[in-house]
Amino acid sequence: MPFKPLAALDPQKLDAACENLCRVFGVPSLYRHQRETGENILKGVSTFLDVPTGGGKTLAYWLPLFYYWTPGNTQDNCQKIILVVGPLSALMLSQATSLTQKGNWNPCCCSDL
Repeated sequence: MPFKPLAALDPQKLDAACENLCRVFGVPSLYRHQRETGENILKGVSTFLDVPTGGGKTLAYWLPLFYYWTPGNTQDNCQKIILVVGPLSALMLSQATSLTQKGNWNPCCCSDL
């Protein structure tokens, strides 16, 4: 199924996505740039995020997934795929391992890139 940008975001759904994302990743809140980036992705707006290492790029790109999915939800209409491509395969593998250990998700990653 091709990506269909959203014309408008549901504020309650977006707030819940941010809360779930923070809870799963163990952070108190998202930075403004993380939320804005996630919103732009959901709206189909091309976005360039230039923040230093440790600035939270990963969370910004996970936000769209959490907009549709909550941890533990296995309903078919909430099953989405997000593909984040990054140059640091060790970091990606570490993040996938961390989320797998938290449970409730089924990763598909290639560590042989």
